[in-house]
Amino acid sequence: MSSFVLDEALRIGIGAVAWNDGAIDAGWSRVTSDSRSAGPGVAFVAVRGEKADGHDFVSAAFEAGSPVVIVQDERSLEGAPVMRVANSRRALAVLAARVQNDPSSGFLLAAVTGTDGKTSTAMLLEAGFAACGLVPGLVGTVEYRYGGVREPSEMTTPGPIELQALFARMRDRGVNAVAIEVSSHALDQGRVEALDFTVAVETVLTRDHLDYHKTIENYRAAKERLFLELLPASPRAKGAVVNGDEPFGQHLARTCPVPTVTFSTREGGGDLCPQMATYDLEGIRARIRTPWGFFDIASPLVGPHNLANLLAAIAAAGMAGLDLPRFVEGVCGLACIPGRLERVRGRRNVRVYVDYAHTPKAIENVLTVLRPMVGSSRLTIVMGAGGDRDRGKRPLMGRASALLADRVVVTSDNPRSEQPDAIIAEILEGIRAVEAEGQTLPPFEVQPDRRAAIDQAIRNARDGDVVVIAGKGHEDYQILGSHRIHFSDVETAREILDA
Repeated sequence: MSSFVLDEALRIGIGAVAWNDGAIDAGWSRVTSDSRSAGPGVAFVAVRGEKADGHDFVSAAFEAGSPVVIVQDERSLEGAPVMRVANSRRALAVLAARVQNDPSSGFLLAAVTGTDGKTSTAMLLEAGFAACGLVPGLVGTVEYRYGGVREPSEMTTPGPIELQALFARMRDRGVNAVAIEVSSHALDQGRVEALDFTVAVETVLTRDHLDYHKTIENYRAAKERLFLELLPASPRAKGAVVNGDEPFGQHLARTCPVPTVTFSTREGGGDLCPQMATYDLEGIRARIRTPWGFFDIASPLVGPHNLANLLAAIAAAGMAGLDLPRFVEGVCGLACIPGRLERVRGRRNVRVYVDYAHTPKAIENVLTVLRPMVGSSRLTIVMGAGGDRDRGKRPLMGRASALLADRVVVTSDNPRSEQPDAIIAEILEGIRAVEAEGQTLPPFEVQPDRRAAIDQAIRNARDGDVVVIAGKGHEDYQILGSHRIHFSDVETAREILDA
């Protein structure tokens, strides 16, 4: 294992502002921000977190044998090897990259951020990379995968130490192109500070994670960092891709300091847009215009929002200089995105789709996509909202469901520490608001047990009806209190369809 010291180049990289001689001379081979992992050969970085401040554990790190400690707050520890930096989160990311010999510097690295569409766009990029002869890697919400290896995803964007170790494993398997979903939490917490991005993609910005960010302005500012700070700082940056159909994407197009292209699902609405497009439950057919020529799209993915994801991925490939005919062929060959309008089939003639929609806009998008395809049949949604998360979106999710579905079944999602009935009551406020606004209120039912709710929705459906099970998508678990149990919407729906 390599040994490092905080030499001049590394001090510049981590933003050092003060240190003592002992900090410069100390040798270390690993880095941590968890004092429980501190010890001989392990540099400790004190990071202020949501629940604890690493600066409170500096003495514990030294007592465990750490040769050097990096802090952000001023600390006076007589004789101890300490270095102070402007931002300890950035320092942690830079040191984590150094420990792994900076694996991302050898990748075509495509970052995808946005409220909705991140997973689909990242998986489309992965498919397109493979079609171009590259060895792809994927980091995202569903799983991490590379070179035939599949790893469970603990979080959309891992912490910097875990992320750099993952990148090192990818490098060792020959990966040379990576699509990474970048969450607002990751941007706010500095998890991706030391990455050499090639291109960055913004899918769409709506409301989410306000339990963490508190305001939409803070949420927007976190996303903005990718385009105004991190991508421009990369020596490998080729450009940005943004959504030309929404104000935030238009703002980024005006302010991003690297070459930027827009995509739009409206004819003439962006640098990439359809000349014609048709949608049905079998997929998308379109002819698209791009800065690199015209291409025909024939994809089994459903709906205009997936055309937007296709355009975003193709734009990223174009900015990166890939072979677009091969890339387009690759993305059109992707048959399914797990938990994203994923069709579940069984013996019963009911069309069931499982979708990760867990924001008001995502529910609106899914129901708007399916509505014109349902015909004279009925459109039912099974939906709930997660506990210990943004409470303000719950009535908005209920309202969107009641406005656009023919029938609503309200149930539990991941209630976590909250009472399911309390979450459901807030959803019902939005449903009942539809009637107060003078709109027609569809039939709605409450069934807190999620399996029973899915069973109720499917068994009460007529032949040809469409049922959307929203909220959990690819997830194969449910969090009830402090317990995590196995539960898959896809598995449950298939069992009921075949019963």
